[in-house]
Amino acid sequence: MNTARKAHFLFISYYFPPMGGGGVQRILKFLKYWDYQQYDVSVLTVKSSHFYSEDKSLLRDLPANPAVYRTGTLDPFRLFYLLKKMFRFLQAGQRRKARESNAFLRTLANLFFLPDSRIFWLPFAVLKIRQIHRARPVDLVVASMPPFTPGIIAHLTHKWLGLPCILDFRDAWTQNPYLPSVSRFHDKFQELLERRTIRESQAFVFVNPNLREYYRRKYDWITNENSTVVRNGYDPEDFTSAEIRSELKSSSFRIGIMGTVYSHGNAPLHLLEALKLLWNQNPPSARKIQLVFIGKWTAEFIGRVQAYHFQRQVQFVDYLPHRDALACAGGLDAMALAVHSDKKGSENVTPGRIYEYLYLRKPVLAMCPEGSDLAEIVRTCRAGETIDYADVQGIAAILEKWVTAPEHPACTYAFHNIEQFDRRKLTRKMILFIENNLGMKSGGL
Repeated sequence: MNTARKAHFLFISYYFPPMGGGGVQRILKFLKYWDYQQYDVSVLTVKSSHFYSEDKSLLRDLPANPAVYRTGTLDPFRLFYLLKKMFRFLQAGQRRKARESNAFLRTLANLFFLPDSRIFWLPFAVLKIRQIHRARPVDLVVASMPPFTPGIIAHLTHKWLGLPCILDFRDAWTQNPYLPSVSRFHDKFQELLERRTIRESQAFVFVNPNLREYYRRKYDWITNENSTVVRNGYDPEDFTSAEIRSELKSSSFRIGIMGTVYSHGNAPLHLLEALKLLWNQNPPSARKIQLVFIGKWTAEFIGRVQAYHFQRQVQFVDYLPHRDALACAGGLDAMALAVHSDKKGSENVTPGRIYEYLYLRKPVLAMCPEGSDLAEIVRTCRAGETIDYADVQGIAAILEKWVTAPEHPACTYAFHNIEQFDRRKLTRKMILFIENNLGMKSGGL
């Protein structure tokens, strides 16, 4: 009788449902489409914590197969959540519209916590992994980052328990354009943490080719053999209620911007400048445009929008459950996103929502570095227009072209080869990389 057990993989992910937002999607979709006939899978995450968004609908994507372990933590977000439960008057702030933390708070967090404000989860997580490993031997730990505390957890687990680990980079640890720099000391210390963590890891997964090449140039022990690219993507089942194409022109041309608008790194400020310029040059065309922000944003960004006095031309739609947000985007004419070109590492950023834009087949306005992975995706898929973030005149010209075209712009783009971004295919690629790189073939251990 074959008594060989299945290999047991443990994912470490701070962001996990019922938290909402883009950060939870990657590991959740891996779990949804994993091969449970061949492998056992568990997830380590935190108990309920204060977070900008909650999306309980995402729990519907979580199969019964993986065991989900939730631990305590002393990080500020968990402590604030507990304080809210103890003192009801703190709940009042929660009933206000969700907003992303401002630049000052993000800088303050980077100042006092290294590598990030989730570092006080570390002892809880490491002890829990030891407990899990004793009850159900773990063969591989996969740490999804950011935040980057999971990487250190995986590193310590490897040192203490001898478990091989894979680092899954959704963004860069250092040279991250979304994270404001604090001081040279902090930068050097982050480099030290990154180097030591990477040095002890067995394999590496990166969210795009540019990010992989950045780390290969930086650390010569990251090779073609022990690293791969597994992108984020789209899940076809998320679009059951979304309108896939809008080809009928109407009096208003609505451009959507989904997800988080930070105060640092991705605020589409030059899109606002372009709309203002178009108002000065061609008011009838400008009057047709409406910008629709779906998700969350900083108070500073709202202030910047209000200063333009666009009145009804800008609409804010508060955070929606994921499928509802996609359904909302399905009724728009085009989609836009921004990555600031003047930030180090911006060419290595690929916002996860681009793949859902592609599936919706909405023309994409990508305001980003021309040599970035994001620009390459839009160009090779023939899915829209790419332009440098700072080119206000060029952005205004694209807007004018779209609203004055004789047919709907969606008809002019091919949306070529987007099937490669299907979450099912990406999950299979992740499984094959683990099998080939760490020798964990199906059939038991």
